[in-house]
Amino acid sequence: MTARGMHRRRTERTLPGQLPAKAFVMAAASVLVLSACGGGGGGASSPSGPMPDAPPAPAAATDVRVIDADTVDIDGVRWRLHGIDAPESRQTSRAWGRTWDCGAAATEALMSRAVGLSCAGSGTDRYGRSIGVCSSGGEDLNAWLVANGWALAYRQYADDYADEEDEARANERGVHAGEFVAPWDWRRGERLGGGDMFAWVASGSLDAGALADRMLRGDRSGFYGHWLDESVFGLADGAVAVSFGAFPATNPAGIGGGVWKGPVVGLDGASGQRVEGSAELRIGDFASPEVDIAFTGMTDSGGAARPDMRWGDIPVARGAFRSSDATGSIEGRFYGAGHGEAGGVFERNGIVGAFGASRGSDGG
Repeated sequence: MTARGMHRRRTERTLPGQLPAKAFVMAAASVLVLSACGGGGGGASSPSGPMPDAPPAPAAATDVRVIDADTVDIDGVRWRLHGIDAPESRQTSRAWGRTWDCGAAATEALMSRAVGLSCAGSGTDRYGRSIGVCSSGGEDLNAWLVANGWALAYRQYADDYADEEDEARANERGVHAGEFVAPWDWRRGERLGGGDMFAWVASGSLDAGALADRMLRGDRSGFYGHWLDESVFGLADGAVAVSFGAFPATNPAGIGGGVWKGPVVGLDGASGQRVEGSAELRIGDFASPEVDIAFTGMTDSGGAARPDMRWGDIPVARGAFRSSDATGSIEGRFYGAGHGEAGGVFERNGIVGAFGASRGSDGG
C-alpha cells in the first residue's frame, strides 16, 4: 500500500542541509548508471538476520557500476545490498503535491558515494547476486541509504536497518517527505493514485518546481524556511520569498470558521537583517470566506522589535487570496486536500517574506 510517515509531522520544521550535493566524483572508479534488472532482489536465499562477520576488505575496485540504489557491479561481480530495498530507478513518489523521480534520486545518492566503494559478505540471492554490506571510506552505505530516506529496511529478510528507517521517517528524509509506494509493492504493479496539485507564489523570479525537486534530493542550500505537511515556505536564492505546496484550488469549508497559525520569515532589504515572527490567519465564516491576517511578535536578527503587520477582510476565491495597496502586498493559498495549511508571501515596511500556518481549533 502507499506508504507515508508513521509519525505526524510537527507544526513546522526548519529545513536542514542534510545531504551532499549530487555532484558525481569520478576518480578512483568508473561509475555508470545502468537500467535496473532482475527486480529489486526480493527473495534472498540466505537466512534473514544480521550478516555474517565480513571478511577482510577486498582490494580496491577498478570498475564500479551503480545499477540502482541497492544493486552494484564491482569488477564484474553483481552485489545486492543486504537488508535494504530501494526505489526502482524508474519509480516516482509525490511530495508537496508534486511527483518527483525518487528512484533516480536514490540512485544518484549512491553514485555520490561510489568512489572507493567495496562490498563484503557471503551468500547469494535467487538471481545469483552476492549479498553484502557495501562501504566507502569506512562508512556502511546500506545504513547511510536507509538513514537518508533513499532505501527502506527490507524487514522481510532482515531488520538490521530498522532504526535507521525509523529515524529517516521521523525526519521526513528522502521518500519519507511525502507519499510513496514501497519498492516491493511497486514491483508488483502498485502505483501512486491521484494527481499533482503543485502550485506556488513568489515575490520574484523563481522556478519553484526546480527548487522543490532540488530540496527533495536533499540539497537545501540557499534556502531558509520551514516545511509543513503539505507545503513549504521561506526565502530562496538570497531574497526571493516563496510558498509552494499541494493546492486543491478550493475554499476551506465547514461549519463556522477556522484559524491557522505558524511562523513568519522575512528579510529587511535595507539592513539585510532577517526578521521572524508569528502568523495567524482567521476566517470567520466559511459560507462567505474572507481572511484576516496578523503577523505579531516580529523581531530582527539584531534583537530589535519590528511593528506588527495586519490585513483584514481579504476575499478568498478557489482557495487563494491576495491584497495590495500603498502599504504593501500579500498573496497566499490554502494547501492540502483538507485545507489544513495556508501560506504565502508578503512585502511591507521594506521587508519581503513568507509565512506558513497549520489549522487549529476554531477558537484559536
